[in-house]
Amino acid sequence: MTRTRALILLAAAALAAARPSGAAAQTWQSLTSARQRHGETRLAVEVRYAAGEFRLSAAPAGTLYQMDLRYDEDRFTPLREFDAASGRLLIGARGKGGHVETVGHRDGEPTPSLDLGLAPDIPLALDLELGAVKSEVDLGGMRLSSVRYRTGASETTLRFSRPNPEPCSELSLEAGAAQFHAWSIGNANCRAVRLSGGVGDVTLDFSGAWQGVTNAHLDVALGSLTLMLPRDAGVAVRLTRFLASFDAAGFTKRGDTWYSAGYETARRRLVLDVSAAFGGVSVVWTGAGR
Repeated sequence: MTRTRALILLAAAALAAARPSGAAAQTWQSLTSARQRHGETRLAVEVRYAAGEFRLSAAPAGTLYQMDLRYDEDRFTPLREFDAASGRLLIGARGKGGHVETVGHRDGEPTPSLDLGLAPDIPLALDLELGAVKSEVDLGGMRLSSVRYRTGASETTLRFSRPNPEPCSELSLEAGAAQFHAWSIGNANCRAVRLSGGVGDVTLDFSGAWQGVTNAHLDVALGSLTLMLPRDAGVAVRLTRFLASFDAAGFTKRGDTWYSAGYETARRRLVLDVSAAFGGVSVVWTGAGR
């Protein structure tokens, strides 16, 4: 069995384990909530979601947030707190007792799910902490001042489908035993990108509308890292590796740094500090040439 297939099965097993068992009494509930904007100028959002399916996208203009949550109240406690004074929103669901029970799943049973929409027209500081979750997250169209995304045994698709008009201080990504794909990171408009990856397959697509210099610190252990890099950007890679391969096609090494062609004259640059162990770092060049 390949490592990739093993990781997929591990994430699938964790998701299945988080679903309810036919042997236990179940009381499924749906919770729908929404709030319109009332003069808020910014919002700090914390999402804490233990297990299930998670979807996040921009809400309609004028909406502060909207959510639809489906959960088994015997096993999960919904989270929904809004503090208007501090501009803080806490939303999600946690396992009762502070953990997710590892019980089986029977065909035909519901799947826990959380659908969340957030304001597209005020600055957002996002802090997402997800457990055994299959997630589809599109942050395109939001005004992001910072993003922290943490996930455990999961399958994640993270997109920045449209440019972020707000200066973003940092995009921080933490992935455990996971398949983690992030698309159009250049649209996030974050000057710093950080990734900490455990056991998994990670794809980072740096296409998008960023300008100037973006710095990324990437640390991956026991997994593979695929870097999708725009051809019109100047890219520099400083690499620390242990039993990990590196695809150097398109780079020239000077000192301890790999440089793409035309790095010095490129209008925008990407500087990557990469640490990898027991895996591989591959490069895919995207877009038209210079």
